[in-house]
Amino acid sequence: MRTIGFLIFCLLVAPPASAAYEWRTFPDEPDQLSLWQDGRQLGNWRISTREYLPLLAPGTWGDPCPPPYPPPQEVVAPAKIESDGTLNFGLDRARLSGAGKHLLNGREVRKEELLQALGPARLTDDSQWPSLTIIGPEAGRQKVLSDLQSSPLLAPWKDRLKVQDYAPDHWAVRDAGFVTTGQPTIYCQAPDGTVLHRQDEYRGPEALAEVLRQVDPLYKPEQDPDLNKGWAGISWPLLIGGAVVLFVLFGKDENR
Repeated sequence: MRTIGFLIFCLLVAPPASAAYEWRTFPDEPDQLSLWQDGRQLGNWRISTREYLPLLAPGTWGDPCPPPYPPPQEVVAPAKIESDGTLNFGLDRARLSGAGKHLLNGREVRKEELLQALGPARLTDDSQWPSLTIIGPEAGRQKVLSDLQSSPLLAPWKDRLKVQDYAPDHWAVRDAGFVTTGQPTIYCQAPDGTVLHRQDEYRGPEALAEVLRQVDPLYKPEQDPDLNKGWAGISWPLLIGGAVVLFVLFGKDENR
């Protein structure tokens, strides 16, 4: 009886076992799983990057770290693991040749012949171009895009600027930390993504050109169009010289 009583006492005073961990899916976000325990969300697992982010507080995430409970195997490695550790997603490796080859119209050729057939590279290297992101209603975005194409003030950046425009509810900007309430919001970013400038309304091509002058490391002032250039833009020596030439040609009296 004492033994039975002792067991009952242990069951009564022992702390309750923790509820099992549970991975849950998001109906509108297939790239993430959330980890729950005892009705509390512990963190999220991002499938594409294979990273777990702990949820420290509502809206506050910690640095990537190993999850306290492993995600489902079919999510972590949705493939067959070969004997050498390779993840096989359906290839018949026995039919793969050890060396690569170059084909042109179904015919095996040398690498040099293939490159010659392809011709010179047609892709522009825009890796060092600044980015301009326009977020807002359709009419506001189109005004900026139109000026970028047609305004002489913005002509120096017509082919040296990566431009993207989005509606405020577009997935690319909606939950990515961008301000989406401008009319429109305009971001200018460095090639590495650093935000160099942001404005929440469009102030015209002149103001935008001034922003681009300041943030563009390849900006060349000597190529700026001078829309006011007329007689005032011509040097005095050139004006005087032109006047002398005109006088000699047309102002000289002819003997009759």
